[in-house]
Amino acid sequence: MINKSKIKVFIDCLKVIFITLVITILIDKYVISITLVKGCSMLNTINDDDRLLINKLSYIYKKPSRGDIIVFKPPLKNREGELFIKRVIALEGEKFKIIGNHVYINGELLMERYIDDEKYIKRDYNILQGIVPKGYVFVLGDNRNNSNDSRTFGFVPIENIVGKAVTKIWPIKGATTLAVEYPKDGDGITD
Repeated sequence: MINKSKIKVFIDCLKVIFITLVITILIDKYVISITLVKGCSMLNTINDDDRLLINKLSYIYKKPSRGDIIVFKPPLKNREGELFIKRVIALEGEKFKIIGNHVYINGELLMERYIDDEKYIKRDYNILQGIVPKGYVFVLGDNRNNSNDSRTFGFVPIENIVGKAVTKIWPIKGATTLAVEYPKDGDGITD
């Protein structure tokens, strides 16, 4: 015969497991999660099968910054339910122009030290230019030769952003933060 104290301990354990499970699910959905990257559009910064820590609270009180690597729902009807990962290049209200392998923001060259010109950018892009509308960002993959980004699907609504990729956690050997170091003016644009 099972005594009442053993039943109480068992029920208490079930409660702890249930509460832990609920908290874990809520944290994963609303606070921070780990995501597996599939694809090579962000080479050499992020590789296929890397695992990243995504901060889902990053843009609750502030807007994305240039250089942020974001996870977002693409503005494509045929890709609903998927998530993309790209780098924010131009912010709302900014004028951008891509000439060859160079990006200009408001007429000034954007210094993109995170990409390998020779390997990941071909030199025969058509001129692409525009002004980012309010409530949107313009994103590009670091591997410009193999990236489905704002050049093909247009601007990304800020409301579609799920979170900011903050750390590469796997493989352990390649673990690193994903912050961009820009020149002193903070925006990566040359004078």
